[in-house]
Order: sequence, then structure tokens, then C-alpha cells
Amino acid sequence: MSKKIVIAQSILWAAAILVSALSDSKEFVILMLVLLATMSILGLKK
Repeated sequence: MSKKIVIAQSILWAAAILVSALSDSKEFVILMLVLLATMSILGLKK
């Protein structure tokens, strides 16, 4: 795995954790987590 991919993955998951910690809306949190997880998985496939 390249260093850039690892950094990008870390940033995506940190963003997911921050969104879930700061948001009150459960629907929004679930949507963001699914979106960020999808981006993360697609990033790994490249």
C-alpha cells in the first residue's frame, strides 16, 4: 500500500468519527458513514 493511500484512508475515517461525534441527526451520521466507507473502499480498489 502506498503512503498516500494510507493517509487518505486515515483522513476519511477521522472525518467519519468527527461527523458522528458532532452531529445530532442519526440519519445524517449513518448517511455520512456509508458515504465515507464507500469512498474508502473504492480508494483501496484503485
